[in-house]
Amino acid sequence: MAKKEEEKALELEARKRIYDFVVSSPGTHLREIQRQIALPLGTVEYHLKYLVEREMLIEKSDGNYKRYYPVGVYGSVDRQLLSLLRQEVPRRIVMKLLLNPGMNFKVLSEGFPVSASTLSYHLSKLVDGEVVRKVKKGRESLFFVNNQEDVAKILLTHRKSFLDGLVESFANLWEEFKL
Repeated sequence: MAKKEEEKALELEARKRIYDFVVSSPGTHLREIQRQIALPLGTVEYHLKYLVEREMLIEKSDGNYKRYYPVGVYGSVDRQLLSLLRQEVPRRIVMKLLLNPGMNFKVLSEGFPVSASTLSYHLSKLVDGEVVRKVKKGRESLFFVNNQEDVAKILLTHRKSFLDGLVESFANLWEEFKL
């Protein structure tokens, strides 16, 4: 899209707010955009559709959610990773494994604020999405984050947009020990 067309598309204040929010918080789903921007759902849907049609944003379905990304910034792997990290439980699993690689399920579940079945479900999603790998060692399985540096970079880059104090704590620890 030409610069002039993009400027014209963003003349409306509500549309510009929505676009700027998606650029700063890629992978956010429709309802979260609506909550954070505090505009009526119909208004948000209308402007998101407008921005997608003009190829300024990409809309990707993620199960029951539609997630939005700026065009030309993220490849499919990064979009999938951001989609998973926008969910609290998978994000916390990833952060715990980044700081403590090679944990088994029992140790991973200690102190986790969800049931074992919920943790198992989200861990399976991360394994299926190839964000986490499961390594069999004897009778137990150990879990590791694939591409640790890339995953940590996504968390660090977007830490403010996750609205999660644990991400900020993780970022501080990661930067302290990995730099």
